[in-house]
Amino acid sequence: MSDSLKDILRKTGPDDHQNQTKDKWERKQDLADSYATDDPDQTPTEQRHDHYRRKQEFASRLGPASERLPIRTKDEIEAMKKNRPQRRQISFEGPIEKLIEKYKDPKEVFQHLSIGQLMKYVLDEETGCIYEGEKLIFDGEKLVTG
Repeated sequence: MSDSLKDILRKTGPDDHQNQTKDKWERKQDLADSYATDDPDQTPTEQRHDHYRRKQEFASRLGPASERLPIRTKDEIEAMKKNRPQRRQISFEGPIEKLIEKYKDPKEVFQHLSIGQLMKYVLDEETGCIYEGEKLIFDGEKLVTG
């Protein structure tokens, strides 16, 4: 089958025949791998390596790996990006005094601290006090100076 014909078939939808063939080969590969006996003198790492090598060897019979890769549409890619969890950006917003003035709530202040500040300051969950080492910085209601 020519490459241009394969491209057209990919764009029209999933190839059920290819999926069935792939499933059949995976079942055969699992069956063949279950008959393979691991050498008892091998470490678990070596046994895992042999299992992986056998799996690759069997997969090479399916043809080029690029043919088995899923081809996603723009809509699928956008949906995948949208569903991916967003990591919190940790960056320096300012000194802790400014963050306390801005956010008021100690738990919210700790959500906006940089990594260095998180290592420097400790939040007492029960009282809402913020400590720098042993020194009290924020007593839960107001900034402690001095």
